[in-house]
Amino acid sequence: MKKISFRFPWILFVAVWALGSLAAAQGTVATTVPIVNLNPNRFILFCPNAITQNFPTAGPAQTTWLICWHEVAGANSLNDPNGLVIGPVYFRKSPSAPFVRILWDMRVSDYFVPYHNGDPWLRFYDLSGFNFVLTSVAAADCPAAVGGTLLSPHVCKEVHDRGLMWKDFAGVRRGEELVLWGAIDADNYRYIQEYTFRDDGVVIGREGATGQNLPGYELEPHVHNALWRIDIDLDGVTNSVAHLEHDENVCCLPATDKSTPIPTAQGLQWNARTHDMLDISNPGFKNAQGHFSTYHLVPLVTGGGLTQHQEAFTQNDFWVTPYNPAQFAARNLTTYIAGAPPVANTDIVVWYKGSLHHHPRDEDGVYGPMGWIGTADVMWTGFMLMPNDLFDCSPFYKPCP
Repeated sequence: MKKISFRFPWILFVAVWALGSLAAAQGTVATTVPIVNLNPNRFILFCPNAITQNFPTAGPAQTTWLICWHEVAGANSLNDPNGLVIGPVYFRKSPSAPFVRILWDMRVSDYFVPYHNGDPWLRFYDLSGFNFVLTSVAAADCPAAVGGTLLSPHVCKEVHDRGLMWKDFAGVRRGEELVLWGAIDADNYRYIQEYTFRDDGVVIGREGATGQNLPGYELEPHVHNALWRIDIDLDGVTNSVAHLEHDENVCCLPATDKSTPIPTAQGLQWNARTHDMLDISNPGFKNAQGHFSTYHLVPLVTGGGLTQHQEAFTQNDFWVTPYNPAQFAARNLTTYIAGAPPVANTDIVVWYKGSLHHHPRDEDGVYGPMGWIGTADVMWTGFMLMPNDLFDCSPFYKPCP
């Protein structure tokens, strides 16, 4: 069964070995432990690269993240994309609340980079086409002064202030966050893979494109498309997805807010005018108010919009597919939805495409006597997973319970 034990064989081996060793030390027989019931100590046994992060960082814990992460650096990024992989991930919204699973596997499926001159060979798949891997990071990349800690030669963790959490007439509170990041070494480019876990239950995924413009085509406009595969397991694997839209007619009121259930696998386009987002729910998951607890997948669009290209998989910004352990390739999304398999009240995967239009500028660098000199400052795109009715009241606000 999915999600009773890890898909990753090496993690499963460590988990079984660790549980067996623990049982032997205690004189008992090890049994299979469903991940959904793991306490923090058991979670660490199942995940060698485990992070337990309490917020606030000073004083009694109010919320807690349990985060598993690992690196992939193989030769088959079509079926097992290289880079920083997050999951499973659990969240506890209060000291007395149970841990709830939020994610099973979250990663970038591919980077698709078409150049505007139309040359067919200038349409790059920077993961599935080249199997690029994470580059090294050092103390200069991950300084302790900003809460940085090197978790591996390729992964940095930062825990720090994130700015205002809320401000009202009576007071103010600043928030905190944990950030995990690594950077794909894509020849002349570096793609920063960044995942943020905030004290209020928000998860943010971002792509940052930086490095040097393509040699020989330094002045050619192009687009960096990041395609994320997000295997959400909101309090288990029985999830559904709805398409949320806000429609406000400029001629008259009232405005309308529409929620359309998604019954079958499909792709959807993002519309800036209607504030499109996806709502992921579990029919058995509610808060103390009796409201369904959901997560919203919200685009964090920069630069004006999301691009489309001649390739069919780029012509939708959201995709919803049933879970399949063999489906990791964004370029194959149209085949994954073939036959319109059902996705209501089942194990689902959502996909999101974020776009960066890179119009070269002098700030990227210049031609000098020795050729091109300079580096392109980082540009960002990404998404937010925002809790909706997960908490019973405003987090970190008293007298809320």
